[in-house]
Amino acid sequence: MLLTFGIENRLDIAHNEALSVPAEGTDVANATRLSFGLTSETELDRLSFLASGAAIIENAAGDSGTEFDFGRTAVLLEYRREVPSSLLEFSASLRNDDVGSFDDLAADDESGTQTDYAVSARLETGRTAAVGFVLGLEYLATDYADTTDPDLVDSEEARGDAAVVLRFSEVATGRIGLRYSEREEEDAGTTVTERLVTYAGLDYAVSERLDLSAEVGYAEIETEEFDVIERETGPDLRLGATYDLAVGTLSTQLLVSTDDDEGRRETFEIGRDLETPRDTISARLGVTRADTTGTDLVGRLLWERALPDGSLAFELGKTVGFDDDDGEVGSSTFSATWLKDVSDIASISLDITYEQSDSDVETIQQLTLGAGYRQRLTQDWNLDTGVGYRIRDDADGRARSPSVFVALSREFQVRP
Repeated sequence: MLLTFGIENRLDIAHNEALSVPAEGTDVANATRLSFGLTSETELDRLSFLASGAAIIENAAGDSGTEFDFGRTAVLLEYRREVPSSLLEFSASLRNDDVGSFDDLAADDESGTQTDYAVSARLETGRTAAVGFVLGLEYLATDYADTTDPDLVDSEEARGDAAVVLRFSEVATGRIGLRYSEREEEDAGTTVTERLVTYAGLDYAVSERLDLSAEVGYAEIETEEFDVIERETGPDLRLGATYDLAVGTLSTQLLVSTDDDEGRRETFEIGRDLETPRDTISARLGVTRADTTGTDLVGRLLWERALPDGSLAFELGKTVGFDDDDGEVGSSTFSATWLKDVSDIASISLDITYEQSDSDVETIQQLTLGAGYRQRLTQDWNLDTGVGYRIRDDADGRARSPSVFVALSREFQVRP
């Protein structure tokens, strides 16, 4: 068993932190964050627990004075037990923070708090037998407080998956199962969406290098809103192949899905993954087509290079999704990160991120620049400081937000 204790005191100063138009004043916040972690591992199972929270003293723009609060709470519990014939996994998490701190470009300029909950469990039995069983359950929920955007609504979703696994031989495995989900959103009224998929799949190893997989399903979707019930049915299909090359792998995948909002969507992708002593590259390129929105190009490229005294990483991606209010939403991202060790105890970093979201309602563009410095003061204490600058263009206009921070942290471990 390993116990980890941490403490961090961080001072943040940011002008127009909410990226408002017109710009607001300057926010000053000092947060003292405490964290505790526990890890216990044996040959058969692993348990990990992590909890953290912060006491925050803040003088926000527009407020009459200084406020004290306890927030930025995060809890994560994970357990895994595996033996040759069965597998059990369980996880639970909670996170509470400002809406703008979550990875959502559309809500990056919003105020208020967001709380996410998640609980999941998975059981596999008969892993060494000719017939096995798989059962998975998951619950997700999001709550908002003190927000002004009508699109930020409370929601909860329950999911379940049950399947029978048939091992025909050492190279062929089949499965037959059901997937069910129910999602509720609290808008002007309650919207309930139920989705049931009946599916059958097959994995087949053609050779030591080539693996094929296929899954065919039938989706039944029912949506109830303001006492109006709509039903939709359609196919769910996944075909994939993976081929091992001398360096890395080559893959291809075809996806066909039925959605309650946009109908049927078809996506075809080709992927390449490779790893060398210096470089790690992962690439995906494909096309996607929906009944209501037409054809779009999608893909992702991740490249990481290890340098003698640091590292360099680039990421480029484009995705396409659908939203009830905004219609089709296309998202493009680009990021670059450079890390350099300037001495045995100090390092610097530079990063740039560009994000763009296109929909029928508005186009959002955001550029984020950052520079940081980290130094190990003693064996346990670290100093982190940095500056940032954000520029955002959306339907409200252009907003800018410069910021600076300095943090002092310590972490130590104990084995009881």
